[in-house]
Amino acid sequence: MKKRGIVLMMTLVLITLMMGIVTLVLTQSDRLSRLGNNAFFQSASLRAINDLEQQLPSLLSPITGAEELDLAMRLPLQLDNKKGDFSLKAQLSSPYNRFNINTLMSPDGKVNDTNLALFMRVFALHPIADSDMLLKLIFDTIDTDTVARGIDTEIRESQPDFKNGLIVNESHFNLILSRYIEITKDTAVLSIPWNLYIGYEGEKMDFNAINAETLSLILPNTSSEKIRSLTLFRTKAYVTKEEAITAEPALGAVFDNYFFIYKAGISYNLVCDVHLFENSHEEHMKFQYNLLDKKVQHVEFL
Repeated sequence: MKKRGIVLMMTLVLITLMMGIVTLVLTQSDRLSRLGNNAFFQSASLRAINDLEQQLPSLLSPITGAEELDLAMRLPLQLDNKKGDFSLKAQLSSPYNRFNINTLMSPDGKVNDTNLALFMRVFALHPIADSDMLLKLIFDTIDTDTVARGIDTEIRESQPDFKNGLIVNESHFNLILSRYIEITKDTAVLSIPWNLYIGYEGEKMDFNAINAETLSLILPNTSSEKIRSLTLFRTKAYVTKEEAITAEPALGAVFDNYFFIYKAGISYNLVCDVHLFENSHEEHMKFQYNLLDKKVQHVEFL
């Protein structure tokens, strides 16, 4: 009887083990299937992007100046094939709508005092415990030397995979914020709406694309109503610098430092937020399209 009980227990253990193995195999199979499907559709999406790269020059050829560009970013782009089994919806936007944090200093370590003064206004609105420490972390990231401006401010000394040089995106910047919190224990830095103030591209900002929050930093003495009329509530694009300054004379002292007006023939990246629908599958991605060289770059699947 005792032997029978041992055999029964061993049998139960074996069955449980086999069920676990089957479950694991099925789970892995399902994961591999989903990965395979994702890989297939991402491959199909890349082919669609290549096709789209061929079509975008003609689709965006009407963009010859600021007014046409502004209209293209206001209206969604949609393409459908004749069979009805494929469609594309895209929203265009500008990466030049916020202050580029990389313009705080040059790669050789020279600080841009004008841009630094603008950046410091963020902390007047959103105080943190040690803005000087955050600046040191930012500067030690952008410059290419290995000399730390403060204790533990050269992040790559402890994180070899961390890349010094231009801060390329939000994820890169978040690593800097994480180190700041690690050093100062100050989490107030996370309450700052960084996505409203800082970007990562362009020496200057497109005046017709700039958001209200960033313009408020640049024109701190201009009323919020006026700021909104120049950004959120404007009804048409400004086609010249003079037109913008006429609308707000305070821009005269700062326009050349911070802004440009788009004209045909200059390099300009459009951010394309795209949803592809093929049969019952949807793929969401972002990429950039340069209006001058007519190339797709920085493709990201979301």
